[in-house]
Amino acid sequence: MSAGVSVATPFPDMSPTAGMLTAFVESDRRKHHLSLLVEGVHCANCIRRIETRLKQDPKVTSARVNLSLRRLSVDWTGDADHAEKIGEAVSSLGYGIAPFEPGMLSASDTRMGRELLRCLAIAGFASSNVMMLAWAVWAGQVDGMATNTQALFNWLSALVAVPALAIAGRPFFRSAFAALKARRTNIDVPIVAALLLATIMSLVELIRQGPDVYFDSVATLLFVLLIGRYLDLRVRARSREAIERLVMLQARHATVVDADGRASVVPAASVEPGMSVLVAPGETVPVDGRITQGEASVDTVAVTGESLPIELRAGDEVLAGSIVMTTPLHIVASRTAATSHLADILRLVEQAQLRKGQAGNLADKVAAFWTPAVHVVALATFFGWWLIAGAGPATALVYAVCVLIIACPCAIGIAGPVVQVAATGGLLKRGVLIKSGDALERLAAIDGVAFDKTGTLTMGRPELIEAPLDAETRALAASLVAQSKHPFARALARRLGAAPTLAGTIEVPGAGLSAEVDGTTVRLGSAAFCGLDIVAQDAASEVWLAVPGRPPARFVLADAVRPEARDTVAYFENAGIETTILSGDRAPAVAHCAAEVGIRAHSGKLKPADKATVLASWVAEGRKILMVGDGLNDAPALAQAHVSASFGHGVAATQATADIVLPANRLSAIMLAHRTARRAVMIIRQNLGFAALYNVVLIPVAVLGFATPLIAAAAMSASSIAVTLNALRARPPAEGGVT
Repeated sequence: MSAGVSVATPFPDMSPTAGMLTAFVESDRRKHHLSLLVEGVHCANCIRRIETRLKQDPKVTSARVNLSLRRLSVDWTGDADHAEKIGEAVSSLGYGIAPFEPGMLSASDTRMGRELLRCLAIAGFASSNVMMLAWAVWAGQVDGMATNTQALFNWLSALVAVPALAIAGRPFFRSAFAALKARRTNIDVPIVAALLLATIMSLVELIRQGPDVYFDSVATLLFVLLIGRYLDLRVRARSREAIERLVMLQARHATVVDADGRASVVPAASVEPGMSVLVAPGETVPVDGRITQGEASVDTVAVTGESLPIELRAGDEVLAGSIVMTTPLHIVASRTAATSHLADILRLVEQAQLRKGQAGNLADKVAAFWTPAVHVVALATFFGWWLIAGAGPATALVYAVCVLIIACPCAIGIAGPVVQVAATGGLLKRGVLIKSGDALERLAAIDGVAFDKTGTLTMGRPELIEAPLDAETRALAASLVAQSKHPFARALARRLGAAPTLAGTIEVPGAGLSAEVDGTTVRLGSAAFCGLDIVAQDAASEVWLAVPGRPPARFVLADAVRPEARDTVAYFENAGIETTILSGDRAPAVAHCAAEVGIRAHSGKLKPADKATVLASWVAEGRKILMVGDGLNDAPALAQAHVSASFGHGVAATQATADIVLPANRLSAIMLAHRTARRAVMIIRQNLGFAALYNVVLIPVAVLGFATPLIAAAAMSASSIAVTLNALRARPPAEGGVT
């Protein structure tokens, strides 16, 4: 790093060495990305200044700051070492920076929390004692206390308040002086101005032996501000719990086995594709890979949403973040830790929390013009009281500072982002991954839902629902399907039980199975394959067994509807949201499924392009459709929808296209996501409305001189805390909660 870059103070081991930031750049040819942890970001003004400054760089294509994560994400084109220039630009604004690591964020919060608690204890001690001395002076003024005695109590107040301010006020002083050094302002500048002006005026009055001293106000103001800052820190940390839990799932070390069979423990980040890794019972899988040796129960709930442990064996894939429960597994790494499935989820969540919806963009625009407008109002207040109302310059200045403190746009700036972090983080705990920052806003506005059938409303796996009762017929069918991998054959094998394989069994793809039995050819498959002139008339799929000299035997299979499908459809219908099925399956099968789940509108035998065309026509009509699907043929339709959802068990193409990824085999999670989306949008509107009402009511109070610096600080802190606490209500409601 060049000399102009200042590294955040919580990381003393990270010295400003040249090229340090370049080492953390993620590059894809001429496109580069860097994530930085930014110290000193407190409000919307801080975000706007950083983003505006970086967007002035012609090479920068995107710059976003997440207030809760204190993460700056920057994308640019050109050379990777341009990261140093980006770091210098941020540092020139007075902010400390370091390469972003979630673990560092927790360390920074811990350090900052401890410092705030120490400062809070000092300010609490000072305010209680100074207030006790102030009460004595107030009582003495009524009862005729001697002037010298009052002066003594005031001097004692000064001896307590001034050192307390110098020590406990450091968090505010550092931030304000760093901002002024960079020729900018932030939320702490008016706070420090109020504290210093009140202290200086009190000292002047004390030396002149005047009665108007404000040491009690200074000490109490500092105490209230520190309470607000500490609560804000804790609430924001709580809102990002989901991301921190994901980080905790990442293994820090891996046991690598070399060609000679020797095992060594290395950092997980150093594992490369092709390396052999040993994972012992109770350990977390460090990288994605394929099992080469061993068989074990594996807990994958954190990475796939599968609630029960699954049995994996040699040849199966295993994902980073899974926990081996029974016996050791040997795996060959297929991806690095940084590119693993778990790392992808973490990046998607963070990116979703960085993106802003319409409400967030509106709040940014309001905060951008609000700050200069407030400074104009504060200046008008000062000159109005001094030149028109005839107040002294000191009094006029105090009123102007009250305006600056009360009108800080902090509540406006955090009205949306904290809600977004709480909602997406809470859904992630339930296994629902929100990939787009405005996905919840779009989901809350839907007026229709289009479901795929196979694998979405149904289990996506055929099951035998009707079979002949004759034991000999059942045993013959079981022998024919014993070695086949066809889904229908596997369904018969599951229900009919294990049987010896018939020698010479021949499988004809797309038709069926045949074998020689006692000199005759028996067939199992479609009616046409078995030589039967029968046309299926119902929704179920049929498999026939034809044995010369015997009547044909019919096996009926169907794709069972998910247990929660009917409740899910009923939820949307009760909310006034139309539902439909768009499927590529046969029309009778689609109609049967629609009748089972309670959907009136349905279409079958649709090709992928047909589904996309239907969705595009609805969008052109102004409709806002949620598309839910899991197959490869659903990807084009998902891309056309107003908002889209897929499953964790779906194919990669649908997961890449979808805005929302649901837990594997849990269709009901879309209800939870929709309830959460509606609640989040409602809370954002509440926060923006509260912030507007707060400013409309209290700014005139400050302008008219009815507020002291203490009241102004308490009101400002209370508004930010109220907005942040309200945002925590955006976390998902309990399953089955009200809509």
